[in-house]
Amino acid sequence: MSNKPVLYTHTISPAGRAAELLIKALNLDVEIREMNVFKRQHLSAEFKKLNPVQTIPTLEDNGFVLWDSHAILIYLARRYGGGTDLYSEDFEQQARINAALFFESSLLFARLRFCTDNLVVMGRATVPEENLQRATEGLQRFENMLQADYVAGEHMTIADLSCIASVTTLHLLLHPSREDFPKTFAWVDRMTKLPYYEEVNGRGLIAAGVLMQTLAAVNAAK
Repeated sequence: MSNKPVLYTHTISPAGRAAELLIKALNLDVEIREMNVFKRQHLSAEFKKLNPVQTIPTLEDNGFVLWDSHAILIYLARRYGGGTDLYSEDFEQQARINAALFFESSLLFARLRFCTDNLVVMGRATVPEENLQRATEGLQRFENMLQADYVAGEHMTIADLSCIASVTTLHLLLHPSREDFPKTFAWVDRMTKLPYYEEVNGRGLIAAGVLMQTLAAVNAAK
């Protein structure tokens, strides 16, 4: 067993990128193990022993195993991020952060999956217009939710790290305009200034974009 935490993830995964962004924000020494879901590495018997639901990201921290990116973000911020604004000890601010995390999970990421599953799971060449419209409506709700510089107030929190991964991946699909989503684009601009943004989310977006184009072409040729 490793003496340091291990994150099992895949660079194309927005959820995995969110966890990696927090690891960078906290300057944690974590081993990153890539699990290529298209090669079904997460479905191995060995990985199932670690995580019986076989999802990524999965965190192993000296024998403690946790999955779901939102739970991982809260755990890492509480265990290793004391004294930061990333996950406040104030109950009301925690509630705001949690609300944004649940919004990202139940709406932003869910509607992203409704789109990408058409390419990845169903083998379609295009995403149905209805799915794209629902994803755009999700982005509009996010635009409405932004009432300050960051998702949960005036400081960056784990909610921003979770949302940026899904929002920017949705942008790959939807190509929204800055004019229609001014607050969102201003927030994205702030987030891209993080010194580790390109290394984690920028790299992942490139990989995700290439994958979407490749799948669309392959599916169209069937």
